[in-house]
Amino acid sequence: MTDDKGPMIIAVCWAFTALALLFVTGRLFVRAAVHGKLFSDDYWIILSAICAIVSNIFTTISVYWGNGKHFETLSLEQKQNTIMWMMAAYVPGIQTLGFPKLAVIALLGRLLLPTKLHRHILWTMGIICCLSLTAMVMTLLLQCSPPRALWDFSLPRNCLHPKTLEGLAFWASTCSAFLDFYLALYPAIVLWGLRMTVQKKIGLSFALGMGFVSGCVGIVKATGVPTLSSPDVSYDLCDPLYWTSIEGNLIIIAACIPVLSPLLEIAKGRSIWRSKTKSSSHQYQDYSNPDAPQRGVELRSKSKPGKKVDAYGFTIQAKGDSEESIVQPDKQSATASSERRSGTYNPSDGIVKSSVVTIAYDQGDQAPTSAATRWAVV
Repeated sequence: MTDDKGPMIIAVCWAFTALALLFVTGRLFVRAAVHGKLFSDDYWIILSAICAIVSNIFTTISVYWGNGKHFETLSLEQKQNTIMWMMAAYVPGIQTLGFPKLAVIALLGRLLLPTKLHRHILWTMGIICCLSLTAMVMTLLLQCSPPRALWDFSLPRNCLHPKTLEGLAFWASTCSAFLDFYLALYPAIVLWGLRMTVQKKIGLSFALGMGFVSGCVGIVKATGVPTLSSPDVSYDLCDPLYWTSIEGNLIIIAACIPVLSPLLEIAKGRSIWRSKTKSSSHQYQDYSNPDAPQRGVELRSKSKPGKKVDAYGFTIQAKGDSEESIVQPDKQSATASSERRSGTYNPSDGIVKSSVVTIAYDQGDQAPTSAATRWAVV
């Protein structure tokens, strides 16, 4: 029996984590370029990425001691260190399943503006999921008395029955997968009621529904829960370990995808950098506070002709476009003559530029058109 899953464990865990970190970097770039600040969901994503990295470090150490090899081929020291570092890797690894869900809930709360009751339901489900995952990992660590007896074979062992651990792990995995599916289907249902093109509805539903993939991975991982009772712990228990890494990183990626839409502007050769000038201050709206009185407000300057908008909802700015208005001499003289006749002409006024600002308030389901503008940039 010379099978060794160690190299595969390291390759899978670090490959998916590297991919997730690429998406997290893109997310933070968009926040800096477009919004100039981080939102609450960004902090949850950063925390999730840190947990994924720490979990991979512990996993790599466990592989060094023998994780992925058959338990009977290891020395006593290798057995003890393998179990210790495997358990250590599970602690931050399992948290990567819960923290990104809180980020998705915070993001959907800004975009979909759910009712107060539904918002409470979403956060309750997210908190229950995180508490279930935390309870599972704490039970895994404290299953023996004393806890150190889990990996120190010289101590007397008084541990929980494996069936208890399997039941708790199955509940936590099922809860995590269910919430992934719910957070993937909920936006699609809401988007279908908005006045958008079918192409945009499909695109946004796909972007916000990537959690469906991680939910499927969660189901696959849940089927491996019975391996917790396997006597070949270093060989069989490594499967749920790298599946946990895959699922957690996929959830992080799914939570980042909806925020990366402004990168399409860069791909098209346009600038997305946040500007302090009034001409671009409303290019990307901030809907981070859905409880504010002006929620769902869209400001559109009408000092220029109607702006063109591409398929993704971004404003297309023509070259040389500016808010400065130069009055042609013939039009200026005609305007001056008209004002002299009406008695309102004032030579000191010079060139007067007027702008009309339209404010459209989003009334939830009653105003699907203005609600759709929230999806131009997340």
